[in-house]
Amino acid sequence: MRYGLVIVLTVGAVLVMIAACSAQGLVYGPWQVEAPELEATTSWLGFTGLVYTPTALMSPPQQISGFAHQVKLDDNDRRIYGATIGLTPALEVGAARVTKVRQPTAEITYATETVANFKYQANLGGLFNNPMMPKMVIGTYDVSDQVNRVNYIVLSQSLGLAEDTVSPLPEMNAHIGYGNAERSGGPLDGIFGGIDFIPFQHALVQIEHDGEDINGVLRYFPAPWLSLDAGIVASEFAWGLSIDSGF
Repeated sequence: MRYGLVIVLTVGAVLVMIAACSAQGLVYGPWQVEAPELEATTSWLGFTGLVYTPTALMSPPQQISGFAHQVKLDDNDRRIYGATIGLTPALEVGAARVTKVRQPTAEITYATETVANFKYQANLGGLFNNPMMPKMVIGTYDVSDQVNRVNYIVLSQSLGLAEDTVSPLPEMNAHIGYGNAERSGGPLDGIFGGIDFIPFQHALVQIEHDGEDINGVLRYFPAPWLSLDAGIVASEFAWGLSIDSGF
C-alpha cells in the first residue's frame, strides 16, 4: 500500500513537471551541443547516478558538476550539496555535505556530515571483445564512514527502445547494483536499481529503488549546463538543481 502511494505521488509529480516544462521548452531552439539528457547525471549523493543510486555511467573527464537538493525527511528539511569530478574516462571522485543526519546516540540528535565517494568503470566490452556488454563500475560511497560506508558494484545497459526511428524517446537505460554497507539498513545496502528515460526533449525521468525506498524525479534542462530537478524521494517532495562546468 505504501509503495503504491509513492508510485502515484511520483507519477503525479512527473506529470506536473512535464506540463510546466513543455510550454517553456518551446522557446528554446536546437542546441549545438550533445543533448544533456543523453549524458550521465550527478546523483543527489555526490556520484553519477539517478537519485540516491549510482549507475555505471561516468562523468566526462575534467568536468565538474555541482548540485544542491532538499528533501523533507522525518519532519526535517534535509539539504544535500556537493560536487562530482571526472578525473579520467574511467575514474571519478565526488563529495557531498548532508545535513540532518541522525546520530547513533540515546537521544535523538542530528548533525551535518561530509561524505566522499569514488567510482571506477571496468571495460567489460574490451575484456570480452563484445561492445554489447553492459557497463560496469565498482565504487565506494562515504569512504570515511561518516554516515554509512557502502562498497558497491553496478551494471548499466542501454535498452535502445527506439533505435532507427524518429521517436523522441531514443533509449532507456536500466541499472542494477548491489551494495555492502558498514551498518545494515539504509540506502544502497543490498540490491538496488532503477531506470531512466527521456519523456520529451531536454528532460529525463529517473525512477529507482535505492534498497529502502522508491524514488522518482524529473530532471529538466533549460540550458545544456543546468538541470532543474523535482520529484518524490523517501515518500516526500524533493527538489534541487545541478550545474555542469562544461569543459
